[in-house]
Amino acid sequence: MNTVGSNARFPWRAFLYAVVILYLIADLHWFGGPLRQRLDARRAYSQQSLQRALEKGWVGTVNGEPLTIGQLDQATAVYLHRQGKTPQDLTENALRISRRAALLQLIDDTMVRQYAAADEFKADPEAIRVRIAEFEAQFATPDDLATRREALGLNEEALHALLAEKVMQEQWLESRISEAMHITEEDLRTWYDENVGTDPGIENPQLIRARHLFLSTVDEDTPEREAQIREMHRQLTTGEIPFETLAATFSEDERTKHRGGDLGWFGTERMPEDFSDIAFGLRPGQRSEPFRSSLGWHILEVTDTHDGSRLDFETLRPEIAAWVETERRRYAIQVQMNRLKTVAVTQIFPENFDTH
Repeated sequence: MNTVGSNARFPWRAFLYAVVILYLIADLHWFGGPLRQRLDARRAYSQQSLQRALEKGWVGTVNGEPLTIGQLDQATAVYLHRQGKTPQDLTENALRISRRAALLQLIDDTMVRQYAAADEFKADPEAIRVRIAEFEAQFATPDDLATRREALGLNEEALHALLAEKVMQEQWLESRISEAMHITEEDLRTWYDENVGTDPGIENPQLIRARHLFLSTVDEDTPEREAQIREMHRQLTTGEIPFETLAATFSEDERTKHRGGDLGWFGTERMPEDFSDIAFGLRPGQRSEPFRSSLGWHILEVTDTHDGSRLDFETLRPEIAAWVETERRRYAIQVQMNRLKTVAVTQIFPENFDTH
């Protein structure tokens, strides 16, 4: 009897297995239930996720959060605003490239916002107030500000929210890289020692101070101009007329003629090469023959020189500290963003993107 009763018992275990399997098949392949959605979110790309993106107007997802065409339009407007441009300034191809760059930035911003929210991170309200005030101070009138908001597709509340979110992202990233930003005296000295022989910023360049007489050949280039400059040189050489008088009377350099032709201190990079070659070949008190540059005729007299020198560590310390901090921050943020991208699940749907 026991044997017969056991054989007649309903096969509940097999039935439950069958129900579970049927549910999984239906979830995955028929009605796209929670399991299908979860798997889609974890897959780099799938036909189901593409179909859902096309239907809903998504250009991508970040950890399952959709990014819409509207968000991309706004991100593109902000991206172009930072470059001082509008969509009307670009060709169709250039605008397409800008939209792709804006999409990548939108993905990064979304990732940071998500992880900051997971940390329950809150931005400093005063920092947000200052950022909003700084943005609005760029505009001369409220109408100018309203025009810019309209170009960005934002009302006042949305603009303030965008600026507040940007401050939150920046402060959260700063909090995550704070340990990497500790800079020691040894770090600064190491940078100086490694760059002292190669970085031009460590050298004080050779400088000279000079004065000149100038006749332009831009509008008038005739033999008479050369004759005039040579006569001025003769008058200087014989002492008939002082340099200052000739400069005030005849020189065509309006910036210097009323201060005796004085050019002040300058290095080789400040002046055209065909002028610097002559200037840096003269000693203090020495005067050039009339010579022609790309701008016109000159008579040049060097009044003083300052030899180049190597700046010591203490003199450069503030600049080195600022440079090292900037580079370390840039690298630390890059490392942090790479970490976020490693654990994040992102999808981009180019089919949907290219249809708009």
